[in-house]
Amino acid sequence: MRKLFAFITPERDDSLRDYEIRMLRNISKRFNLGRLIEYDRWDDGDIRYINALFEKGKIRMKYMEGKEAIAEIKQWRKESLRSEE
Repeated sequence: MRKLFAFITPERDDSLRDYEIRMLRNISKRFNLGRLIEYDRWDDGDIRYINALFEKGKIRMKYMEGKEAIAEIKQWRKESLRSEE
């Protein structure tokens, strides 16, 4: 299942890495994605892009510091309810 999540990013008062990890953890808590496994980031002018992998899903995010952000969240499907014999 995929969801879009739009939000306003906070002002940054720590390192860029800590700032991004804090945002990713907050999204993870909101959508129950579990622990952050890895993420990468690249810039295109003032816009930053992030791909992050979690235990229970992944996030693709586009944001500007202190302005708007949009994240596409993909949650892994739960195990099938059918039992295999």
